[in-house]
Amino acid sequence: MSQASSPRAVLRLAWPIGVSMISFALKGVVDMLMVGRLGPIALAGVGFAQIAAWMAFTFPWGMLRGQRPLVSQYHGAGDSQASFAFGVQGFYLGAIWGCLLFSLAWIAKGFLEGIAGTTALDPEACSLAGEYLKWRLVFALPTILAFAVAEYQRSLERTRIPMLVDIVTHPLNVLFNWALIFGNLGLPALGAKGAAIGTGLADLCALAFLLWKVRPANPLPWKALVFRWNRMKEVLSVGITGGIQFTLENLSFAVISYMVAFLGTLSVAVNQAGISLIHLSLMPAIAIGDGGSVLIGKFIGERRWDEAARTLRSMLAILVPFMGAMGVVYLLAGRWLVKLYINEDDPVLLEEALTLGAGVMTAIALFQLGDALQVAYRFALRAAGDHHFVMRWGILVAWLLSAPLSWVVIFALGGNLAHVWYAWAVESWVGGLIFALRWRGGAWKTKRLVRVEAPASPMPGGEVS
Repeated sequence: MSQASSPRAVLRLAWPIGVSMISFALKGVVDMLMVGRLGPIALAGVGFAQIAAWMAFTFPWGMLRGQRPLVSQYHGAGDSQASFAFGVQGFYLGAIWGCLLFSLAWIAKGFLEGIAGTTALDPEACSLAGEYLKWRLVFALPTILAFAVAEYQRSLERTRIPMLVDIVTHPLNVLFNWALIFGNLGLPALGAKGAAIGTGLADLCALAFLLWKVRPANPLPWKALVFRWNRMKEVLSVGITGGIQFTLENLSFAVISYMVAFLGTLSVAVNQAGISLIHLSLMPAIAIGDGGSVLIGKFIGERRWDEAARTLRSMLAILVPFMGAMGVVYLLAGRWLVKLYINEDDPVLLEEALTLGAGVMTAIALFQLGDALQVAYRFALRAAGDHHFVMRWGILVAWLLSAPLSWVVIFALGGNLAHVWYAWAVESWVGGLIFALRWRGGAWKTKRLVRVEAPASPMPGGEVS
């Protein structure tokens, strides 16, 4: 196997992304552990709000990831000016979305409280959910712009810059939340609202660090920073598929979470613990997918199809044993892991929560190898430019399998939360197999995005410092 597409080459790009993803996952785990100290009502309210916040950010994040195959393929083709231009337009797109979400913060608060009020959630949890969502959207601009800058850097194989920023700012997030949730360091105790404000302040710091770290060594000519509609249209044409897919897939997830809320506050709290814990395996897996997709995009730009295929095999060689091992951990230690999140004085309710959590973690263990296939093949197809296929089938699987199965489990069969997670596992495996068959069919070789070949050209203003 060529060293350029070997597992070592994938890991070279993936490990800094993995550090970022692991720190992100641990940040979420610590956040939920701190909120969990406030009780199941607070944990359920914030968990419900986090799903809504994720939905709000899903479309812009999906669109901004559209710059990745463009930046990496043009970079591979030797046109670094075009790569830079797509990064600039991605930044402008992020600014537009950040301002829009900020303007909707107060409207979203009332809307979410109304939605939560139709479920079996405690009224206090409904109020906490609305307040948390409002403050997450108040800080939407720095959150989305930081993502845009980090995504551009990763697309150019500069994965260590976002990693360094995350290493600094994710501990800051934990510090801010600790201070604002519980009233430490002389600050007021804001409870669940403090978790949202602390995360927003950390995102603001991340944006400042990223902009400082990637500043050009030389002043950029103003033309390099001009908004260009022809470039923006290309970002939109690729990004819109990711935005639609991620939004509709996550809408399916949100609908299922809404149905879970009919099972009661305790089930919502346990569900949030499961979502938080699955990130411990999913985030490193996405890091492998990210690192491999950058290499695949570059090889597609260079017309090196065999190297792209070898990179995909390298991704699987890493993902399958890792996800399999995490499945064993979830299976054997699931009950203990869930117990870290649940602060309940009533021993009967605690035992009910832990028994339910153990079933959820068993289902999550079944996810793992299906997710390994999903991540590897989905990221590879998108990097090659086959994003329309990924969008169509990702949406179909989510809405024809996961949502209907969950409805049947909850309302027709009277199942519990663990049964819902078993239904989710079906989607993971079916989606992974569909994308694997598409890759093996070879249609991705005809989806190259580079339209005009260009000689190698330096980035405007030189390299970053």
